[in-house]
Amino acid sequence: MSMNFAANGKMSRLAVGFLGILTCCAAFTRQSWGVDTSSSPHATLRSVRAGAVRWTDGFWARRLELCRTATVPAVHEGLLAPDNSEHLVNLRIAAGLEQGPYRSTNWSDGDCYKWLESVALIYEITQDPALDRLMDEWIEVIGKAQRDDGFISTNAQLRDDVEPLDIPYTHQLYNMGHLLTAGSVHYRATGKDSFLRIAVRTADFLDGEFRPRPPRLTNFPWNPSVYMGLIDLYRTTGEARYLTLAEIMIGNRGSAPGGNHRSGGTDQTQNRVPIREEREAVGHAVTAMYLYCGAADLYAETGDAALLEALERIWHNVTTRKMYVTGAVGQGGRGRSSRGDPVHEAFLADYYLPNRTAYAETCANIGNAMWNYRMLLLTGEGRFADMVERVLYNSMLSAVSLDGKRFFYCNPLAWNATERGDHRHRTGARWAVHSCYCCPPSVGRTIAKLHNWAYSVSDGAVWVHLYGSNTFNEELPGGAKVGWTQQTDYPWDGQVRITVDRAPAEPTAVRLRIPGWADTATVKVNGRPIDGAAEPGTYAAVRRAWRSGDVIELHLPMPVRLLEAHPAVAELRDRIAVMRGPVVYCLEAPLNEDGEQLWKDGVFLPENIVFTPRHEADLLGGVTVLDGTALTFVGRDRFIRDVVDPAPQPKEGANWEDTLYRTFDPRQLEPAEDGTVRITLVPYYAWANRGLSYMQVWTPLAR
Repeated sequence: MSMNFAANGKMSRLAVGFLGILTCCAAFTRQSWGVDTSSSPHATLRSVRAGAVRWTDGFWARRLELCRTATVPAVHEGLLAPDNSEHLVNLRIAAGLEQGPYRSTNWSDGDCYKWLESVALIYEITQDPALDRLMDEWIEVIGKAQRDDGFISTNAQLRDDVEPLDIPYTHQLYNMGHLLTAGSVHYRATGKDSFLRIAVRTADFLDGEFRPRPPRLTNFPWNPSVYMGLIDLYRTTGEARYLTLAEIMIGNRGSAPGGNHRSGGTDQTQNRVPIREEREAVGHAVTAMYLYCGAADLYAETGDAALLEALERIWHNVTTRKMYVTGAVGQGGRGRSSRGDPVHEAFLADYYLPNRTAYAETCANIGNAMWNYRMLLLTGEGRFADMVERVLYNSMLSAVSLDGKRFFYCNPLAWNATERGDHRHRTGARWAVHSCYCCPPSVGRTIAKLHNWAYSVSDGAVWVHLYGSNTFNEELPGGAKVGWTQQTDYPWDGQVRITVDRAPAEPTAVRLRIPGWADTATVKVNGRPIDGAAEPGTYAAVRRAWRSGDVIELHLPMPVRLLEAHPAVAELRDRIAVMRGPVVYCLEAPLNEDGEQLWKDGVFLPENIVFTPRHEADLLGGVTVLDGTALTFVGRDRFIRDVVDPAPQPKEGANWEDTLYRTFDPRQLEPAEDGTVRITLVPYYAWANRGLSYMQVWTPLAR
């Protein structure tokens, strides 16, 4: 690896930063993907090494292939489209390779880097030389666009009204933060240091600006991807200054309150209150999730107990008061925080969860999974894995069309067959280009690295978080090697089969996640049930001396579950949502399938409705649907008159503490004799793939 030092012979700060890189190169093959806790002293679980997991068939294998062949190319095409809001061309202009004005959002560069990260992740799997050349081409452009001092943010380089590090709202640290992560991922995928060198120069620039803690930079950044980026770079290079800089920046949060939307210091950007003192999720939902992810990464390296305690409090607030049943977060476009600050695209009041006007931005939803995945690595607790899974199968996948080429910004839980909603980001159909294009590259990079979220390791144990057909080959922290093949048709079927291909010499534990919804799960080894119960929301541990050919069988029953919401959620009273396994279902009525008539006639659920699962291989990419008999307006009125008493009052002493959604307990009622309609529920993630439609996740009861 060559390195140019300062002309006077003294080592520059850049050269010092590369000492860690030189150290880590020898250990390149042990690098882990995504959230690299392989050497983090305060993480319970270690991320697996690059290449340890490969999807082989089934749900996630198909989506990874679609990501490779459709999503990543579609995002590339979108970033080159003149009528889009984010543009790769800005980098060429800043590099002096093209002429033209800056015509993008302030955060355009960051989304270009997210796309490059997804390309690197796909390259690591495929070793496709065309992808390698594509990355080399754009990395060369980025290097030419970067200033000599390491600064790079084309909105400040190409516009007269934006200066470097002028105000937080210009998102310059969002742009540079994603560059730091993409540079680290590219190095791990290719072994090349071309992008990493750019990232190091950027981090050294930031270190020189922020380490002295000038007051004018206290409320930077507005959108804090830079926290994760700095710690990614620290984990890749071993350079401790980058970890210290992340600690300084996170410590600045809340130390200078009282600003405004553009300058920070308010709940909109989570810096009115220091994060170590915060008790609730506030402000812009994406910036909140990036802050919480960065704080979790920092805890993994430093063990700052106050950070973990704050993250636990905030997590409790989100999951028991402010999260949609799909795992989506960010209830509204505009409002005020509990402390009176104006906020938008934000967390709003407890239990305020509107459906059709749900903001639920794709980047925020994915951020919720990113945060929960980090909390899982820190603690090893199944509740966090449950949240990851809820997002992935629902509010993350709903953002991308079944052909992988079109996207949603907002992910509402109800729709009325219109093309547009009350906000430009609420649409009834997915789009190819948009006025804010941050979400498509977020989807691409998440699916591209998801296989690396399936497993973790700890001393003497392998942890299974996500189920899907795959191969797994890894070396445990103590040096023991393990390999197996997992086969399953999850999430449509709850049967999981793991066959040991390579057994470690010493006894090893396999910890199988038992989802919180799996009340009667069972585990067998070589046909014999294991001792001890497989409790929902935990990891069932099977420890033994394994042999090649041993078979683990996990059975997760998947009955259809009816859910009700906390009565404080006014819009959801007397409404029911439906789940089977990890999948949230919706009632969708496409206009081109006579959906308007169905909606006019009305759809109401009798309390003890029975849904029958049916797999449709040729529908919506292959899904399990749920068939049932509902009531029309006429049928509902007759049903209430002839069969059912008025809606029951809440049970005396009914306890909803710390519960936002729970299983609905229906009364046993006689079935309706007329005024019925057959309905078919489809997975929520698959809605809006058959033209404009009516849709609802929460369907009213016949009361």
